Amino acid sequence: MKTTHAVWELENIGTDAWEIQLDADDTPDMLSREEQRLAAGGAQYLVVKTPPNCQQLLFGLPALGYTFVEMVFHVAVRRSDYHMPDHIARFDRGLTVVERTGQADRERIYGLIRKGIFHSDRVSIDPAFGVGMGGNRYANWLKSLIEKGGFLYEVLSGDRPIGFFVICRKDENTVDPVLMGMYDEQNDRGMGALLHKKTLDTCFTHPCKRLTSTIVSNNTKVLSVYVNAGAAITDTLYTYVKHI
Repeated sequence: MKTTHAVWELENIGTDAWEIQLDADDTPDMLSREEQRLAAGGAQYLVVKTPPNCQQLLFGLPALGYTFVEMVFHVAVRRSDYHMPDHIARFDRGLTVVERTGQADRERIYGLIRKGIFHSDRVSIDPAFGVGMGGNRYANWLKSLIEKGGFLYEVLSGDRPIGFFVICRKDENTVDPVLMGMYDEQNDRGMGALLHKKTLDTCFTHPCKRLTSTIVSNNTKVLSVYVNAGAAITDTLYTYVKHI
């Protein structure tokens, strides 16, 4: 068991949050004792991640009041394996990628995110939080990624921005397209796969041998794009949450 105080969530969603990573040998009783310890210290929101197919955790956590919210997929794409299927690539016309380094552009993008462009993440779907807090969380997360050296890009259709993505370096051989999003998914239907194509294409303009990333089951279309582009699923986790 590994416990982390998610202090950043106090600014993001106004909650004293903790993240707990369980191992296959951990038990619900062990989690219950850790929960009591954290609650005594003021914890309000717990995010618990477990390995898949652990019987005692799969059935034990709901009995403790935890709600399953998503499955997490860790994926990797080697440069030599990357290929975008023709049924996606042939629609890549009139789209350009622009790196955004100016503060005005960055603030504009933060503002668009805070309006609520994400709807399927574990914070946005939670009745205790909602899309507004989810947007604030993502905007703050993007800002922190850039401050740590991440590269911010927008994808344009003609002169119109349709979405953004950020690429961070993991090590000398690996990059990670940590976060991406469409600005108007409702009116730009069908463009999501192209946003991901542009993101992955841009990853491999950076000096690297591979990219790694994290995808959640609430957005299965993204996982499909990655797998069709040559990604291997390297690990999976279950995510549960509980409000105290």
